[in-house]
Amino acid sequence: MSRVTRTPRARALGHSLRTLREQKGMSAREVGRRIGVHSNTISRYENATKVISVNEVSALLGAMECSPEERNHVLKLTEDIGRPNWYVSQSHIPDQMSTLIMYEQEAAAITAVSLVLIPGLLQTRDYARAVISPVVPASDPLVMSRMGRKDVLDRENPVRLTAVLDEAVLSRAVGGPAIMATQLRYLLRQVERGVVDVRVLPFSAGVHAAMSGPFDVLEFADASPIIYVESLARGEFVDEADDVNRFLATRDTVIGAAMNTADSAALIAARAELHAESEAS
Repeated sequence: MSRVTRTPRARALGHSLRTLREQKGMSAREVGRRIGVHSNTISRYENATKVISVNEVSALLGAMECSPEERNHVLKLTEDIGRPNWYVSQSHIPDQMSTLIMYEQEAAAITAVSLVLIPGLLQTRDYARAVISPVVPASDPLVMSRMGRKDVLDRENPVRLTAVLDEAVLSRAVGGPAIMATQLRYLLRQVERGVVDVRVLPFSAGVHAAMSGPFDVLEFADASPIIYVESLARGEFVDEADDVNRFLATRDTVIGAAMNTADSAALIAARAELHAESEAS
């Protein structure tokens, strides 16, 4: 399979094309008929398993009778589609988030190295709401989207998730002590279910390899790993082999420096009780 078909940009483009087609109420067969290709070709474009040119994208958009705004949005995704790594500003994070959700659904294993917050896949609704904004309702689309992402842990064949948390994550009272106590107890239940392996990087570890920032490693049964890095004003998918290998080495180093699963669970339980006691006092 050509490398260009597996880039995060290509996946985002394919997802946008599929979403538009479904919104228009059109089948892959109908779109294919309009531009003179088999429906399987349309599916391969949408799944990013076939290289697609700007002219072919334009033809698809024309066949679906897309508006100028829709055309501009999709054509923007075709820029440098074969380039490894995908950095965008915060204004384009929704495209990346859709791609991230697809990768989470397809991943065989995910490692979330988190220095500040509980990883999104392990957040309770109240914790997620406090992170996004304390004034938004629990039904806010961003909160609901984050809750929906967690189904990868509840399906018949759940993704293998390892969360490496800096000890500071356990102490920071996001949303207040009651929300934090509930969040940490939820973490423990996930560990007890055997769905998640949570490893704590203790303060005693001192300087560690991941101090430059948090990141997610997504690994697949039939494709190379992808790294996702998100900060306040930018997001980036990393799939260039040399860059990915550096993140993988960092992941392995911090896991080696972290407490084992049992000791991590004991520390999480203790911090949950501290938060609960703080709420009660």
